[in-house]
Amino acid sequence: MARRLLVAVVFIVTTVWFASPALAADNPSVTPLSATAWAVAPVPGTYHVPAYRAPAAAPRLVVCERGARLTGLARELAGECAYHQIQQAVDAVRARGTTIYVLPGIYHEPASLAAPKGHCAKLDDGAPLAYADQVACPHVQSLISITGLNDLQIEGLGGPVIIEGKKQVGILAQRADGFYLRGVTVRGFGEDGVSVSETDGFVLDQVTGLANGGHGLASSTSDHGLITDCAASGNNDAGISTASAADQKGGRLSVEIRRCRSYGNLIGYSGTAGDSVYVHDNQFNGNSTGAMLDSSVQAIGMPQNHAMFVANRVFGNNADFYRGCGATCPRRAVPVGTGLLLAGGDENTYASNLVYDNWRYGIAQYWIPASRRGETDPAKQRDTSHGNRYVGNLMGVTPSGTAAPNGVDFWWDEQGDRNCWQSNASPAGVPRSDPATLPTCDHPSAGGPYAQQGNPFKTAITTACAAYRPGRADPPGCSWLSPPPHP
Repeated sequence: MARRLLVAVVFIVTTVWFASPALAADNPSVTPLSATAWAVAPVPGTYHVPAYRAPAAAPRLVVCERGARLTGLARELAGECAYHQIQQAVDAVRARGTTIYVLPGIYHEPASLAAPKGHCAKLDDGAPLAYADQVACPHVQSLISITGLNDLQIEGLGGPVIIEGKKQVGILAQRADGFYLRGVTVRGFGEDGVSVSETDGFVLDQVTGLANGGHGLASSTSDHGLITDCAASGNNDAGISTASAADQKGGRLSVEIRRCRSYGNLIGYSGTAGDSVYVHDNQFNGNSTGAMLDSSVQAIGMPQNHAMFVANRVFGNNADFYRGCGATCPRRAVPVGTGLLLAGGDENTYASNLVYDNWRYGIAQYWIPASRRGETDPAKQRDTSHGNRYVGNLMGVTPSGTAAPNGVDFWWDEQGDRNCWQSNASPAGVPRSDPATLPTCDHPSAGGPYAQQGNPFKTAITTACAAYRPGRADPPGCSWLSPPPHP
């Protein structure tokens, strides 16, 4: 009773509240915390995303599966069906602003599975391809390829639309400004279910990515993006990934992820160089690590900076995918049992998140030396992790008020300048942390014995785990790769 009362008091004294469906899923009467003295929404800017064209928009093309039972609008549109494969409709687009309606069915796209010929046969389907090769050889890697086609909308309509096939990527949208994908499931691809790259303006709306070898839903080197009301599960790397999001230095957001559920993946959300992303009102559970930002590899937009995680529900991320994994071992090491992870990044904000039942760390931060991503300039070696803020998060308690402790609520390697933790709460009053005392936002981190290179005992763990390679024995000194005991 005392713990429930404390949680109730914490909610009451919060003066800025969020109506978060992700956080209130267990108990609609619960309103999550938010920080009152710091910005918890992106600054206004010239941010826009493609607008949804409601059915039945024109111009349009219709794709249908033979013999499908249809009702409602899908049945009405069936009379316009001229294609039985989605790629055929994409190739038939002649007008900018076309919408392709895909009627219920499972689409395997047999024409895209034909063996490549000539120059295309010489390309490696597992290696990055130049844009010119993607245009000339669209199905070496991708089942459905959309390159250089602007303002295209593809919408699954009237029931489940499932896309599956024996390719690395299910749907590729590259240099496809204004791309809008809605109401489809992509599953069983070798790498990404959906991959959006080099695109200015995209929306993934009510899209599901299941059991893909890499990511469920992925974007890279793109701007003005929105991933909304999505689901991702069973993917060998991240359920949702935004790599090298446009680096706006916090001037405006680049990609927004909202109202998604990502569960049962290695990582729920991954932002390698996830710059200026706004991740809010999502649920990340049942992964090894719930969500992470990092600066661990060479990529555009390094070091990672200016992301915001607000009003997410992050719990039960204790899944172990490292034991007995054989040929499907994870490609990178993450700390099993972690809610939110910042592995090298600057000027990020974590506010109003509900984080519980993560057996190792609720929220963890450590630095990444620039040399780890191949940067040799001595002046850049300490370019992470600085200016990060953790404010108004509720740790170790469920939406209904039941205690569900994290291993420790906050873990920090003690490196970096201008980092701070303030107005966070737990059933115990003050969240449990390592170190036991954390800098406040009135007096953020500055100097100290470990400010330059971190606490050596903690840095030894992060350095050891960086040596992980799939299929090999766990690196000596890396204690991350199995679930810790239940706290």
